[in-house]
Amino acid sequence: MLSQLMRLHDELREAITHLAIVVRQPTLDKDAVSSARLRLTKLSRQRRSFIQCTLLPSLHDVGPQEAQRINQFVLEAAGLAVASSEHIARWTMAAISADWTGYQLASAEMRASMLKRIRLEAAILYPILEARARQEAA
Repeated sequence: MLSQLMRLHDELREAITHLAIVVRQPTLDKDAVSSARLRLTKLSRQRRSFIQCTLLPSLHDVGPQEAQRINQFVLEAAGLAVASSEHIARWTMAAISADWTGYQLASAEMRASMLKRIRLEAAILYPILEARARQEAA
């Protein structure tokens, strides 16, 4: 599970970097922005689904301290999912076309939030999954 989560995180970082490059352009390339956003959205959904449907259910036997961190993590994830949905709904291609500079700023904020979330997931979940892998190997 650790390797799958790490792979998803790597793919997300790559997609975030690609979107950043596309958004840095002085003029809007609708096809490039649309494609980059779609890829990022799909990867984000894959990661969220993997964590919620596969990874978290397997962590039912963690200690109380880890359980508390995971519960906080789950609560924060719900808020971030809402913020992401609001961003996507607000920034349609028509809105992006009408306010490219505004979208560039909003996109930078959303990408920073996503990178922060990936770092948090890694900080919480990687140690738990690494410990589990060591335990299973022993």
